[in-house]
Amino acid sequence: MKTKSLNFWKSKRVLITGHTGFKGSWLVLMLSYLGAEVYGVSREKKDGIYEKANVSGICSKEYFTDISSKNYKDLEEIVNAIKPEVIFHFAAQSLVIKSYEDPADTIHTNIIGTYNVMEVSNNCKELKSLVVATTDKVYKNPSEDNTEASELGGKDFYSASKVSCEMIIQAFIKASKRKDLAISIVRSGNVIGGGDRAENRLMTDLVTSLLQNSEFNLRMPNSIRPWQYILDSLYGYLLVAEKGLENNESEVFNLNSDKNNKFNAEDISKMMFRKWDAPLSNIKLENNKKEHEEVKTLKINSSKAKLKLNWEPKYNLEKIVSEIVEWEKNYSVNTGPSFSILQIEKYLEL
Repeated sequence: MKTKSLNFWKSKRVLITGHTGFKGSWLVLMLSYLGAEVYGVSREKKDGIYEKANVSGICSKEYFTDISSKNYKDLEEIVNAIKPEVIFHFAAQSLVIKSYEDPADTIHTNIIGTYNVMEVSNNCKELKSLVVATTDKVYKNPSEDNTEASELGGKDFYSASKVSCEMIIQAFIKASKRKDLAISIVRSGNVIGGGDRAENRLMTDLVTSLLQNSEFNLRMPNSIRPWQYILDSLYGYLLVAEKGLENNESEVFNLNSDKNNKFNAEDISKMMFRKWDAPLSNIKLENNKKEHEEVKTLKINSSKAKLKLNWEPKYNLEKIVSEIVEWEKNYSVNTGPSFSILQIEKYLEL
């Protein structure tokens, strides 16, 4: 599928849940640049790109409420007021370690929150395309070359909540009387880019160390992930939403960057330090096994996205790291959306 790209989103009414998070904030900026009317709903404001790039000022309007509450009247009122044509559901508890610390919040946020969004969406006749972000961690055998049809299974509370979420979505689609609403699922690889400040994430810890010129403790140096640039990932989401809106098809898509899968966390860390001109001696490898260790290798196959969406990642890892370093150095002294928009503009020219 070839996108009508850049003109497709002009004047579209779009709601993003979790718009203050890393992915959500970048998507607000990207859609705004493409001429969309962008609205956001989140539980709270967050550090990182949301604050640094003044994403609040980019939104047509933003709302703050807990969409995972059993009473979803607030969310219903928001959707009825906006009447969005497209919803991107990004709101989630997305951290494995935190899911062990607070399983109940992870389950409510990821499962009940998703159900509430679908239930409210079902009653919005203007809405034609709902895209739900899950994760590459839903597969039972994470180190295999998993396609969208591979067996699902979660060994920790986070991945289990996302597998449950996907099962609820499929049940909802089957039971829904709305045959003109496409509900699509995107399982994206480990997304990295400027402005991520989520706890216990590689990039967050790296940037903190580099900004403070302090020692960096690398927890899982040999872990391999489907590393992917934030804008590569989000462009895939845009294509999925467009396909759902135009063809009324509810589908599942993997988004992965094969060319970046050969690198482990130590490779990326050293690349970041070199690009930053920081001493590699500040990197300390941790060899002690954590109580709740994450899987060593994650792989997903995105050949379906290439075939049906004409999607493929544009940036290799060295380019991604350069973009992150430039973003972080700029925002260590500046604020506002300009530099982020510049990176989006440069990316979309490809």
